[in-house]
Amino acid sequence: MKRILLGVLVLVGLMVHVSPVQALDTNNFTIQSYDIRYTLKRGSDGRSLLKTIETITAVFPNYDQNHGIERAIPTQYDKHPTNLAVESVERLDGTPWNYTTYDSNDNTVLRIGDASQYVHGKQTYVITYTQQDVTRYFNDTKSDEFYWDTNGIEWAVPIDRLTVSLAVDDSLTKNLTGKSACYQGSQGQDTSCNLDQAATVFSTQATKLLPGENLTIAVGFTPHTFTEYQPS
Repeated sequence: MKRILLGVLVLVGLMVHVSPVQALDTNNFTIQSYDIRYTLKRGSDGRSLLKTIETITAVFPNYDQNHGIERAIPTQYDKHPTNLAVESVERLDGTPWNYTTYDSNDNTVLRIGDASQYVHGKQTYVITYTQQDVTRYFNDTKSDEFYWDTNGIEWAVPIDRLTVSLAVDDSLTKNLTGKSACYQGSQGQDTSCNLDQAATVFSTQATKLLPGENLTIAVGFTPHTFTEYQPS
């Protein structure tokens, strides 16, 4: 199941909001923890459905530098739409963050924060969204795969700790092939990492990721477990 990282699958970018006259290095902060939880199901029409909850904890300096973050989520997979739907953007206590969206390079970019207010210290962003048609059949492995970049390659700041889990719906248990893989590195690298499996939950983690480094996970299913995307 090993192949070159496909950055188009999940492109994640972080940018910060600064006033035009500000000359500070706006990437002078860290992501303390980044937790991504996927739930993969099959719809009544056979198409793959993915729900994602990302919990991103950033630590900003205690002076006025950043207004928030931007998170780019792909609206395309394998050259077709993913029907991205953002359900919520919240703080850890469940209160909503202000955010707006714009389109860029086949991504919907969430601009999270308030342009009139700076953020300092530890801030947590919980982003929940859904996508569709996120699997495909690969001729080289003769199987369907969920093959997904997780945090992506566009982060310009280090990530101290990244944790990723994929929960496969129980109805798909019999379709799992038993083959899975994990890769770590920047674009074009394919260093293997451990992807643990407990029943139908797959998990991995990494520490001290440098800017541009990403984790990719791959889980195999029997051929044609999922209905291929069909243009409407």
